[in-house]
Amino acid sequence: MKIPLILATLLLLPGFLFAEILVLAPVNVISMSTGEVAENQSLMMDDGVIIRIGLWTAATRTENTTIIDGQGGWVIPGLAEMHAHIPSKNRGEQYARDILTLFLANGVSTVRGMLGEPWHLELRELLEEQSWPGPRLITSGPSFNGNSVSSPAQAARRVRDQAAAGYDFLKLHPGLEPDEFAAIAATAREVGVSFAGHVSFAVGLDAALDERQATIDHLDGYAQAMVPADSKMAGVAPLWFGLNLALAMDLQMAPELAQATALAGVWSVPTQSLFETTVGMITVDELMARPGMKYLSPALRSSWKRSVENIRERYSREQRNAFLTARRALIRELQHAGAGLLLGSDAPQIMNVPGFSVHQELVYMVAAGLTPLQALQSGTVNVARFLRHPDWGEVAAGYAADFILLESNPLDNIRATSGILGVMRAGNWYGRERLDRMLRDVEERGI
Repeated sequence: MKIPLILATLLLLPGFLFAEILVLAPVNVISMSTGEVAENQSLMMDDGVIIRIGLWTAATRTENTTIIDGQGGWVIPGLAEMHAHIPSKNRGEQYARDILTLFLANGVSTVRGMLGEPWHLELRELLEEQSWPGPRLITSGPSFNGNSVSSPAQAARRVRDQAAAGYDFLKLHPGLEPDEFAAIAATAREVGVSFAGHVSFAVGLDAALDERQATIDHLDGYAQAMVPADSKMAGVAPLWFGLNLALAMDLQMAPELAQATALAGVWSVPTQSLFETTVGMITVDELMARPGMKYLSPALRSSWKRSVENIRERYSREQRNAFLTARRALIRELQHAGAGLLLGSDAPQIMNVPGFSVHQELVYMVAAGLTPLQALQSGTVNVARFLRHPDWGEVAAGYAADFILLESNPLDNIRATSGILGVMRAGNWYGRERLDRMLRDVEERGI
C-alpha cells in the first residue's frame, strides 16, 4: 500500500514514532498577516507546535496519528485579552479556574493580567506547563498608584523589586505625580522592564508618550488632550476616563494625537467594550441578556446593573453620545496613523464577561472603522509583535498550536468569531462538546 505523501513527510520528522501527531482537517486557514485564505487544508501538530500545513485529501489514521474533524471550518489564531484582571488567590482556586475556563472556551490563548500579585507568578507557570487548562499569562506586579507610591525614590525601589521578582511588566494606575512617574520610567529602562496602563491626570498624555509608556489602556489621557486650551473645560480632571469632558473634546485633534502616538511607538488598548456597554444606548436589560451573562452569580449581575445605571444617571444622553463618537474617531485615527492597537476589554469588569467580551470588542472595533482583518490583527499578529514572540499570532508551520476553529469566515462578518467549533491551546484540543461541559460547570457555580 502506498503511504500518502502527507504521512510520508511526517514519518521523516524527528520523534514521530514516539509522539502523537494531531491532524485537524479539512479546514480553511486564514492568514492574519494578509487576509488570504488557504482552503481545504490539514493542520498537523506535535508537542504544542504546528509542524505542517498542506492540502487535505483523506483522513488516514495510523497508530501515532489522531484525526480531528475540522468540519470544513475556518481557522484563526487564538485571541489575546490584553487588558484582563486575573483573580487574587484569596478568591479561591476554583474561582480562578472558572475565570480561566471562560477565557479558554472563547478561544483566548493569551491574557495580560493588569493587576498582579505574587501568586500570579506561580499561576503563570501552571498555565505555561498546562497543569491548569487556560491561556498563557502575562502578568504585572501590584499597581503603581497614588496610594502605593509615596516618592520618586520609593517608586524606583518598587520598580527594582518587581523586576527582580520576575513580573513581566509594571502596571500604572491613577494618582501618580510627574516626578514619581519620571522615576518609574527611568528605573524601568535601567532594569529592562516595561510599564503600562493608565495615564495619571497630573502626568498627562504628552509625558506618557515622551517616556514611551508601553501601552496606554482605555485611551486614558486622550480625552483631556482633546480639549482645546481655550475651552472652559481645559485643565478639568477627567471623570470616567473623560466622559465629563465629552462636549468639549475636539475631534479634529484626533489625527494629530494619533500620529504622535505612532511616532512614539506607544501601543493602545482601547477597551471600547467597557464604554459602549456602560455609556452606550443599549438598555441595561439588553445588556443583561447578552451571551455570557448566564455565567454570573446573582450578586455580580446586580452589582454590574447598578454600576451602569449609576454612570448613566450622572451624564446626559448628549454627553454619552459625544464621548463614544470621539473614542470611535480616535480608534479609527490610531489605526490609520499606524499606531499599534491591541485587543482588550477589561474583563471581568462591568458588563464584560471573560472571553465573551473579547468578541464584543472585535465588533466595536469594526464599528469604529476597522476592517474585520484589522480588528483580528489587534488580537493576534499585533500581540505577537508587541510581546516579541514571532511564533505566536499566526496559523503556520513552526508557530504555537493555539487557534480557534470557527463555523464561518470572520472576514465576511466579524461576529463569526463567536461561532466556535473548537479551540486548540498548546496542542490540547477542546471540541465543542468538551467546551460545553466545562461551561456548564462554571454556570452552576457562577462567577
